[in-house]
Amino acid sequence: MACGVMAEYATLHVDNVVKIDKDVPLDKAALVSCGVMTGVGAVFNTAEVEPGSTAAVFGVGGVGLNTVQGCAIAGAEKIIAVDMNPAKLEMAREFGATHTINAAEEENVAKTIKKLTGGGVDYAFECIGVGDVVAQAYNSLGKAGVAVVLGVSKPKDETTIRTLTLPSDERELKGSWFGSARPQHDFPRLLALYRGGKLKLDELITRTYSIDEAPQAFEDLKAGSNARGVIVFD
Repeated sequence: MACGVMAEYATLHVDNVVKIDKDVPLDKAALVSCGVMTGVGAVFNTAEVEPGSTAAVFGVGGVGLNTVQGCAIAGAEKIIAVDMNPAKLEMAREFGATHTINAAEEENVAKTIKKLTGGGVDYAFECIGVGDVVAQAYNSLGKAGVAVVLGVSKPKDETTIRTLTLPSDERELKGSWFGSARPQHDFPRLLALYRGGKLKLDELITRTYSIDEAPQAFEDLKAGSNARGVIVFD
């Protein structure tokens, strides 16, 4: 809702506020309102991943890790995490990935995925915002597969796909903004999954910072060293 501020107090319209139970830790609830909703929402709301299906997640930063665990919660049988950072790939396994691919070591990621799955995945999620990676995600699909773009690209970024594959293979390419969220409905549902031990939020927080450590938090964000860093006000 574009109401995030770096202030001790903020005035918000009632439509921008979601009521949560008092026993939900606020540092965990804060995660739901951005990366968790984007990743898990893309799985539940946009793609509607079915149990027993196969999925590939391109980019396993904060949003991608939540996409991985969303697929796991939805009951996907095979979840392939793709990234160039070995540490992030290892973390993806902790969140439910059954297979990992280091894109820096593969000549053709889509071809590798098709070989691994016997023809391509049912769902592919692009969590980076790069046109070439969007094409990789789309090309990794099997027949009637769905590719979902979550990543926010640069304004002039473009992607290229073979047009004939849309009708001939019945593939689908679609976008997901903020996990197709309905905050008043989805936030409490996600927090219920957390309280039930199904949604990993504690594990997402690699490090907490004081407000004085905010510059370091931004440096760590830029370096990609955290799954999620959280600034905690005492």
